[in-house]
Formats: sequence, structure tokens, C-alpha cells
Amino acid sequence: MIIENNSTPARRSDRPSVERFVRSANLCRTRGLEQLVILSELMRALSELIHALQKERGAASIFLGSTGTQFAACLNERVGDCQVLEQAVREQLERLGDGFERMSCGARFYTCVVLALRALGTLPDLRNEIISLRTAPQDSIKAFIDVIGALLAVGYEIGEVATDPQVSRAVLALANFAQAKEYAGQERATGGASISSGRFTAEDLQRLRHLIAAQEQAFGIFAEFADRPFIDALNETLNSRDAAAVQQMRTVARQCSAGEPAGVSADDWYRHTTQRIDGLRVIETRLAEELARLCALKLRAAHGDGAGAEAAGSQAISGTAAIAVLFAEADPARQAPGIERGIGLYFLDPSVPTPMRSILSVVETQSRRIHDVSTQLESARAALAERKLVDRAKGLLMESRGIAERAAYALMREAAMRQNKRIVQIAEAIISTAEILKA
Repeated sequence: MIIENNSTPARRSDRPSVERFVRSANLCRTRGLEQLVILSELMRALSELIHALQKERGAASIFLGSTGTQFAACLNERVGDCQVLEQAVREQLERLGDGFERMSCGARFYTCVVLALRALGTLPDLRNEIISLRTAPQDSIKAFIDVIGALLAVGYEIGEVATDPQVSRAVLALANFAQAKEYAGQERATGGASISSGRFTAEDLQRLRHLIAAQEQAFGIFAEFADRPFIDALNETLNSRDAAAVQQMRTVARQCSAGEPAGVSADDWYRHTTQRIDGLRVIETRLAEELARLCALKLRAAHGDGAGAEAAGSQAISGTAAIAVLFAEADPARQAPGIERGIGLYFLDPSVPTPMRSILSVVETQSRRIHDVSTQLESARAALAERKLVDRAKGLLMESRGIAERAAYALMREAAMRQNKRIVQIAEAIISTAEILKA
């Protein structure tokens, strides 16, 4: 639809207001781009820290799976790397904090930053538990997933802040690539813990299958936003020698029955999965650099457009108001008369996926699904641990009182009802009492 310009020339008294609003519009656009330049640097720092944490998580899982007999030196080195990069991220956030009042990121961005800082604050206690072998491999993996997830959430919110279509595409490409790489890191940690312990459980095998599928899905979403050179680089990395070795080890793992020996060495698994992830890291770094370059380029253009914006304001005041009409699809029949009448016609870039919101919904759904799987696995492990405690307590009662299993369970259930406690709490009390008596 063509919109005719039947407006009457603006009155002279309108000039100051129009000029002021034109300047304000250009100032808002420039400030938004200045903000994105700063946030792109934050995103680069976050990606470096996330990559280091992923390596630390992988080393920690093998260290714990082997009960401290493997990867102690490697783990110590990874912790040192992470602490340096964590300090750099904190300094970036402090610099952001000085100008938060002037930044229009929105409450969700600031909330994500708060959650990320709180997550980073849990790392010292987590590392103490790991080095003292006071946590299980899967508990350690989950804790690192929570920290990394909080950092990734900041990246996604930066994508929401960006209003320029090109910048939004670059941010979303980087965010989805980082998510896919995180799934690859979870696969490295999960497989490393199982291999170093000597065998896979049914839960581990199921989680590996989910993580492999999640990687493929996230890489697919990345390809919707990324430029062709980055997609080609990804395909090259996924077809590399290390990726082929990982695929072969995946096949060996999938063919294992639950409880069977892994059939793969922890050193080989960590080496090849790490080299594959390092290949992905090269692409991730290039994506971050391209984002920073694009933001800087847009900002320079915005500064250069100041005079143009003033000219546009003068044109509007003189009575020849500029009109822009946006069409979803190009139509040559509309384009010619529009240009003749001085109307700017803009067509949506066909390379931009139209259902951007629906794609983001896919990302969120995917993240929730993986989180739900993790939650279900954790619940299953907790239930199994409680069952073991109850069985052990029943055995102690059967031995000390000479009663049958059913009678021992009945005693525990009655005690739980009288004391308004769960049976597992009664079981823990019986086991603790028995250990005290033995001592």
C-alpha cells in the first residue's frame, strides 16, 4: 500500500521542536550503539571464562571419577586459568556498574548479571569440595552447569538489548554457538566421569544421547543466524580428525550396556573431546571479534550520520516530509511509483529468518528440556541414594535384632510416623548410631 504525502508545510513555530526531536532520536541511536560496543566486550570476556570453566569441569569430573588418582595437576592448572579470567569478567561488570543508570538494558539483563555474580561466588566452595573428594562427579558437573548457564543467560540478554538487525543476528549466532559448545563441554565431563570410574550407568548413557542431540539442534539454530564463512568453518571442525575420534568413542560408549566397562581411556576421551572443543573455540572467538567489529562500525556510521539527521529534520520542516513504508516482500510494481513520489520503500531482508521470536522460543524450549532431563536424573539419583540408605539400615536392624526384612522395615516406618520424619532420616540415624557403637 502506497501512502500519499498530503501533509501541509509545517509552521515556523514547529521548527525548534522538530529539530530537537531529530537530535534526540539520533542521540538515542548513538547511545544504544555505544552501549552495544561495551556489551560486546563483556560478551567476549564471558565466552573466554565459560571456555575455561568448561575445561575445569572436564578435568574435575575425571579427577572425581578416579577418586583423585588422575588429572590432579591438570585440574590445578585449569582452576588457575579460571580465576584469572573470572577477575577480568568481574572488572568488566564493575565498569558497567559505574554507568548502569545511563544504560537501557532492562530489568532482565540486570537480574541476569546479579545471578551470574552469585553463581561465580559459589566456585570457591565447589572447588574445595572437589579437591577434598567431598562431592560426586555428577554433582560437580551439575554445579558447573549452573554457573555456566548463568553466564550464558547474560549473553542471551545482550541479544535482547540489540535493536540493530545485523547486530542482533551476530549476537544470536554467538549465543547459540556458545550454547552448543556448552553441550559439548557437558558431554566431555559426563563421559569423562563415567570412563574414569570404569563403567557407564544407564543414566550416563541416556544423558550422553541427549547432549549429542542438543548439540546438533543448537548448531542448527546457529546456522539460521550465522554468515556462510562461519557455517563452513563449523562444518570443517565437525569433520576434523578429532571430531571423528570423538564420534568413534561415542559409538563405543553407546554400545556399552549399563554397568559394563567403558572400553575407552579417560586420557583419549579428554584429549580428543578437548581438541574438538578447542576447534569450536576458534570459531567462537571469531564470532565475538566479528560482533565487536560490527558494533564499532555501526557506531562510527551513527556518529557520521549526525549531519544527515539534521538535514532530514530540515526537510521535514520545509514541508517535504520523508515517508518510509515497510513491506514483507519486494514488489517491483510498488517500487517505481514509490520512488517517483519521494517515498522510501524498505523490504525485509530475505536472509533474515522472519520468525525470529519463534526461533528464540525453540532455544528456550531446548534449554528447558535439557534442564528437565538433568532434574529428572538428579531426582533418580537421589531416590537411589535414599534406597541404599534404607536397605543398609534394614540390614543393620535384621542383624542386631535377628528379624526379617519386612519386620525391620515396619519398625523404621513406625519410628518415622511417631517422629514425623521421613524413613530415610530414620535410616540415617540408625546407620550413624551403628557407626558410633562400632567406634
